[in-house]
Amino acid sequence: MNLARHCNLCENEMTSLEKGLTCKLTNKNPDFNNTCSKINLDKKLKEKLEIANLELEIIRRNKKSTHLTFYSTIIIGFSLIIGGYLFSSWTIYSLFLWTVKIGIIAGGFTFLGVAYSKLNRFRKKNKKAQLEKRKIDEVLENYGIEYSTIFDFKEKIHGTQEVTVNLEFKNWTKRQTTNTYKFDY
Repeated sequence: MNLARHCNLCENEMTSLEKGLTCKLTNKNPDFNNTCSKINLDKKLKEKLEIANLELEIIRRNKKSTHLTFYSTIIIGFSLIIGGYLFSSWTIYSLFLWTVKIGIIAGGFTFLGVAYSKLNRFRKKNKKAQLEKRKIDEVLENYGIEYSTIFDFKEKIHGTQEVTVNLEFKNWTKRQTTNTYKFDY
């Protein structure tokens, strides 16, 4: 088990170049089995939990547009490649027309590369966001803390999105938290 995951969510975490990760209360490196009896879960946990869930929700909301962009770019790329190939069926003796044909086909392959890179970037972001959320969820599971999230996406104004994140906890002293985040995309 990675003890640093517990410490990353605790208010008592202290890091230094000399000792590395230590606890403010004991001045020692973390040393516990499944749970720490001195863990102080408060602001750091709530902030990391809100951000991890918000990032995952934003990625899920952008999934449809990412796939639409991917498929439309693929169609354009293949259309250019096929169009460039069919352009050669004409009897062409001009060097300029051959250059145009090759340019059209190269443009098609460029569109395919762009489509792949957009989809790959989306998948990497999704995988990273899921991993971050899973790390936090595993620690909370050890302490018997369950939660649910509610997102309220406000109207997007000039590219800035405001989102209210409401966390409701079960089996924890904190019952509910609400924070608002603004981001550009």
